[in-house]
Amino acid sequence: MDSKHRLLLIVIFILGIFAPAALAEEDGVINPNNLLSYADDTIFVRFAYLQDFSEDQGYVNELPNPTTIHEYFIFDGVGTDRLVSLLPAVETVRTTNKRLSFERVRKEDFHVTYSVMQWENVPETGNGLCWIGYTNELVVGKGKSSGIILYPGDQAYFFSPGENGPEYKSITDLSFLDPYEEIEFDFIRLDKTVYVYADGYFIFSFKDDIKELVSFQAGAELFQGANQIRCDFDNFSMRIK
Repeated sequence: MDSKHRLLLIVIFILGIFAPAALAEEDGVINPNNLLSYADDTIFVRFAYLQDFSEDQGYVNELPNPTTIHEYFIFDGVGTDRLVSLLPAVETVRTTNKRLSFERVRKEDFHVTYSVMQWENVPETGNGLCWIGYTNELVVGKGKSSGIILYPGDQAYFFSPGENGPEYKSITDLSFLDPYEEIEFDFIRLDKTVYVYADGYFIFSFKDDIKELVSFQAGAELFQGANQIRCDFDNFSMRIK
């Protein structure tokens, strides 16, 4: 091989290395429409955690208040969080559980994939929601936390401490997502900005400016006057740099 061909191969090799970065950024600004396609190859090259809910763990029942039952379990390959009130619920209840909260995996930058599907909502008019989000609560303490929370079929919010409890700022409308269909969410967080995708399509980005490490949670929320909400979750994974 002559020197000219050798030089050409070197140039092609170098371009191959930096091509993903070129797709990623234009004038130093990330292009979110391309980010998901190469993030795991060039940025988040290591698995930090993987949970596919393949084990059968049985049922746990709790009483968050005297009229509401919180039931959670892993069965048939998914993790479930369910709230039931035989009478219309006297107050709004939001729950998670130890199988859907990944407290031991706290990171700053990451690519997290997490699937959610709403199975039951009684009455059918919809008085409950499933949710996924991340927060710095484990670092700063309850009542002082900030984070992102997504309600498929409703809204995405940024929450932060307020005088009378958490204050919620709407980020974007998610009513176009069908909560009764399984949705795979991707969260890519870089330099305190999160890029969120639903089934591979970019839906929004938000600069949360959270300085502390964050961890993921998920669960169900039953509104006052409702009877039942069931949320199923699957395939949590986190990749890191």
